[in-house]
Amino acid sequence: LGADPARIVARTGPSVCGRCYEVPEAMRDEVAAVEPDAAAETSWGTPAVDVAAGVRAQLVRLGVRDVEDAGICTLESRDHYSYRRDRTTGRLAGYVWLDAESSRGAAPGSPAGKSS
Repeated sequence: LGADPARIVARTGPSVCGRCYEVPEAMRDEVAAVEPDAAAETSWGTPAVDVAAGVRAQLVRLGVRDVEDAGICTLESRDHYSYRRDRTTGRLAGYVWLDAESSRGAAPGSPAGKSS
């Protein structure tokens, strides 16, 4: 869509964290070959993947400056669905939107019609 990455606001939602997302060592190594920041170790010392860290690193590398992580681990939080924790299926949802004013030149959060 031709967006200026410096004007993108990115938020990652709840996800299993790198302290809990245990994976086989070969899988972690494959992920790390693509995104080194995603390589992690669980709190009990086994290979893991930190999806949020990997996403953040990719966004920053692409020039997105306003990146925040929800900081909620779905395995640790009883308020969020986790198949790894409960062994039952469930659903999470996410969304993306384009602010019409921002797409016309106004900086995110600035008054409509005024470019920064």
